[in-house]
Amino acid sequence: MSFARTKIQAPRLRAALVDRGPLQARLLQALQQQRLVLLCAPAGFGKTALLARTAAAAPGLALAWVSADAGDDLQRLLECMLAALEPFDPPWRSAPESILKGLASGEPEARRAKLAELINALDLCDQVHGLIVFDDLHRVADPAFFAFLDELLERLSSKWTLALSSRSEPPLALARWRAAGELAEFRQPQLRFAQAEARALLGATALAPELEARLLARTQGWPAGLRMALGVLQGVGPGSAERLLRASERSWFDFLLTEVLQQLPPALADFLQAVSVLPELQAPRCAALTGDACAADRLAEVEHLGLFVELLEDAAGGRSLRLHDLFREALQLRLRREQPERWQALRELAARTEPDPLRRLQLRLEDGAVAEAAALAFEHLPGSIVTAGAPTALHLIEQFPPAAREQRPELAFVRGLAGWAQRWDFPLLRQQMERAAAGFAGQGQGEAAELAQAYEATALIAMGRPDEGRARLAGLQAQAPACQVIVQNAEVWAAIEDCRFDAVAPLLARMLDSLQRADRIELWYQSTPPLRLPGLPGITALLERHAELMLAVAGEAPTPLRTIALQTQAWCALWRGQLDEAARQIERSLDDAHWSGRSGAVRAHQLCLAAALALAQGDGAAAVAAATQRQQEFGASASAWHRYLLALYRARIAASAGDAGTLAEALQQAQALRPLDLPGGEPVRRARELPLEAVLADLQGDAAHAPALLQACLTQEAAVDVLGFAAELRLRLARLQRRAGQAEAAAQSLRPLFERARRDGPGGALLASALLHELAALDWQGLLTDAEQAALRAWAARVGAQPPAPTPTPANPTLSARELEVLARIAAGDSNKLIARRFELSPHTVKRHVANILHKIAVDSRGQAAAWFREHGH
Repeated sequence: MSFARTKIQAPRLRAALVDRGPLQARLLQALQQQRLVLLCAPAGFGKTALLARTAAAAPGLALAWVSADAGDDLQRLLECMLAALEPFDPPWRSAPESILKGLASGEPEARRAKLAELINALDLCDQVHGLIVFDDLHRVADPAFFAFLDELLERLSSKWTLALSSRSEPPLALARWRAAGELAEFRQPQLRFAQAEARALLGATALAPELEARLLARTQGWPAGLRMALGVLQGVGPGSAERLLRASERSWFDFLLTEVLQQLPPALADFLQAVSVLPELQAPRCAALTGDACAADRLAEVEHLGLFVELLEDAAGGRSLRLHDLFREALQLRLRREQPERWQALRELAARTEPDPLRRLQLRLEDGAVAEAAALAFEHLPGSIVTAGAPTALHLIEQFPPAAREQRPELAFVRGLAGWAQRWDFPLLRQQMERAAAGFAGQGQGEAAELAQAYEATALIAMGRPDEGRARLAGLQAQAPACQVIVQNAEVWAAIEDCRFDAVAPLLARMLDSLQRADRIELWYQSTPPLRLPGLPGITALLERHAELMLAVAGEAPTPLRTIALQTQAWCALWRGQLDEAARQIERSLDDAHWSGRSGAVRAHQLCLAAALALAQGDGAAAVAAATQRQQEFGASASAWHRYLLALYRARIAASAGDAGTLAEALQQAQALRPLDLPGGEPVRRARELPLEAVLADLQGDAAHAPALLQACLTQEAAVDVLGFAAELRLRLARLQRRAGQAEAAAQSLRPLFERARRDGPGGALLASALLHELAALDWQGLLTDAEQAALRAWAARVGAQPPAPTPTPANPTLSARELEVLARIAAGDSNKLIARRFELSPHTVKRHVANILHKIAVDSRGQAAAWFREHGH
């Protein structure tokens, strides 16, 4: 959770000083019957108090409360809302975090899908009626959030009501809901004190009737003004009342505040002014801010006096106070005016003690400390992009002054990483990192400049310009662990682009060591295994290590990092010939992707794995279909360079599938897209395309040219070994040689496979299942050793010569032992929190178990799951 827990706690208010029963009754009816309830009035009209008190009095109401703060955006408010809903155990079918990222993304399709998930989960909650409150909505300026609210209202079922409180009218389609009779509005005329209520409030002051009438006329029923006046007038004579009423209109509230503070002990008044710079008041933080060892006693006194304060109390027993906006703002104004140096020092100290780094950044920005805020952005936003998504980081950057957005290298750095994370926008990454590197160098920040240059090099390599990328890397010292990771990752990418595949494993080994030293979450995401990494020489053991490290870093949090780790384990199992294990890991990764969200990298790996496993199972048609799907999905928005690589990959899969038509078509597409200045020149072009031409010649029956082309490929074997292709080329050449009566040459062609298998497993040989079956069935008459022939037969036994038969769907769902235990506790009425405590599980794990149970037994809600459990006699 990246926000203070107090943001999702409704205030626990003092007993009402005046019975507002009729107003509260009307509001309660609206909260139970309307789609949207709006409380809109200036400060001091009791919106929060009325809403909290009425919601607390509603029997059986499921209340999800979110208090908005200045600078909150769609991402932060959604995170708060989903956390506020957790006590009601919505039956999530994917992780709330993935719903959050989808709703905050700029992709309409993802947003619609995740909104549907949210609406369905809300509708299937077991509560009779629910209320989602967004309090102090006037503090929010993010248009994306209001667009979300409009979309939510459009599809929200009658089971839930949305309540909003604001000083100004929110930019929503209010006219539409008003016309439909689904909007209840409580504005200034409804919220002001009626004459009878005001007189009941002021009754204890024993004012003369004429003074009371003048005070009512002056305040116009303003609840805050009347309550402040009550505090001033209680126990004083008519002179104070006269003085109060003579206060000028402009300084009315300031005058009341002065009168209140003058009645407090000086130490308490000074304490209140100092802590007014904090959004919430907790004793330890107030003590750190003021140096007052009696901070806890001071807060208890403030609460006892009821000085325009709300009490916030969480489930763990933690207590916080929140000053009313009017009171806090007036205290701050007075402090700023009378003690400007102290004001500034307190603001800086408040920022330093703020536990939320993004809020700390915003506090410094509000104080005009642009350089310090930019440094905080550079330190914290790269990790936030990974864990919370790019929109929040970009929203924060937009709050910097325009000149700073153009000039600060820290902000260019963050913008570049956000573009990479959101859209694989490598041109933007290159441009922004170039600017960042120059800016950091000009400020004398050498390490930051080198890190930006390393990212710039990464972008150039990804754009098909590895020579320029290597030139950027050449002069870097790369002393800092973070820079070492990015440099080494870029070197891995460059080696792959140059087809120097035998150089990749040593580079990857060094990068994994650097990753562990750096220990920064964004580096783990930015260095996940690229798709051309599996199957390269000496890589399998390193990938197994990489996957274990990624799983340890990801933990149980629903992130793409965990899914990619599972996919990496599937690749390793496949290359070692463990097809059943590979299929199992693929299924685990698919489940994980459904739960945690499917990023572009996850989807690309998913399709490539599906193609490779289908080849090993002998289902060439399914393999080609997966490769074609990948080309179609990613080609539309890709650069010409990436479309070239996508076409080559499809051709590679078609070659192993024996599909000459698709191979010829994809190879022709690639050659048409090939850039004139192809990285690596003619040698690299031949390494990429010649193997495909050789296989095409073989598939088309060109016995005169195919063997020579295959032998030419194997003279640069390490350079042609994409996705284990070198092994297939050897198998294909050996088959042609045996058919031509060249048995000894065929045996020589096969022999390197057995040596490599001792290190990496059979690897790419498994993708050529038909070739394996044919060669394993031959009598090699001693040209292969017994061990080599046994290896051929064992490999052939692991793969399918024909497409596998479909696996029948079991008639009854199979729940794991843990899932049955969780289901039993659901049926017993336990919440997710109680289940987690009982079995010593994390909340993430429990939510995922619940989602698996609902899917397996084909029900929608926890109540239906409990009924299923009882019906089946468990």
